[in-house]
Amino acid sequence: MKNAMDFKEVDAIPWAEEFYPETVNKFFAEGLPAQQINLVDWELDGPGSIVNWPKFMGVDVGAYFGCVNLSGFLIPVDIGPIPRFKQRKIAETSKYEDYIMQNGAHARRFRKESIGNVWYNMPQFLSFPISDKATWEQYKQRLNPEDPRRYPKDWDIDGYVEVMDQYQDGSTVLNIIGFYGFGAELMGIPNFVLAFYKNPELIEEMASHWEFFTIEATRKAVEALKDRIDWVFWWEDMAEKHGPNISPKLYKEFLLPHYKRVTGFFNKNKIHRIMMDSDGNTMPILDLVIEAGITGHWPLEVNAGMDVRTVRRQYG
Repeated sequence: MKNAMDFKEVDAIPWAEEFYPETVNKFFAEGLPAQQINLVDWELDGPGSIVNWPKFMGVDVGAYFGCVNLSGFLIPVDIGPIPRFKQRKIAETSKYEDYIMQNGAHARRFRKESIGNVWYNMPQFLSFPISDKATWEQYKQRLNPEDPRRYPKDWDIDGYVEVMDQYQDGSTVLNIIGFYGFGAELMGIPNFVLAFYKNPELIEEMASHWEFFTIEATRKAVEALKDRIDWVFWWEDMAEKHGPNISPKLYKEFLLPHYKRVTGFFNKNKIHRIMMDSDGNTMPILDLVIEAGITGHWPLEVNAGMDVRTVRRQYG
């Protein structure tokens, strides 16, 4: 997998997949044998117990089909707001349910009985937790990189090093959120994009804190594990079919310097595979994305005009 991402010779072309929950449910309905993919392990039977008991740990669909889990071992660093907002239903009608989400956004979803599974149906976001400097200052209190809850209670670096040295079931991956994705999720895309023009000081302040937060929150893991982390998965979703949601000029002025400092931190610690996750057509800003230190792009959305051969020819 690592050789393929580095464009080196491989003994076999890796087949890597991720399976969404609704896909797995559909597989079950079509006859996927649950008993062959269920993962069961023995653990203590609840808090305070000394009794070992079998526990359901999930499913391993990849092993059944013979493919590799794209992100098999996720580095357990929590980069979300702490404390979380309490996810709760705040209103409902015969067709919809309104929720406060864990990131603080107010979302409207179809009721499950009206459409079946709800996981892959995009909610309608009605409001977002950040709208100005005052709400940003409030939200920033939840983005303390030193909060001890960002790492598991059993965080023991020697133990994690040993586990990662032995891990063979897929890649070891650090998940982070990019500068565009961070702002778009917490302000909403229209509000966030307009703020580049109407409130550039807020954009710069948010990006600067997110750079600081990303480096400091992941520092313990990155500096201890180094290239045992196979790659960084950097979520952005900053484009749609006709192009990016921000111009190359805005990307270069507001985001590029922060990207470079974060990728520089990873590179300094021998982590060089940094994959940006963005749908849509990112070609107009791809030169800047590469200058930022991003070394991979997932996915390449064919319907948006992203052609793997063109990208390979232009960028090697």
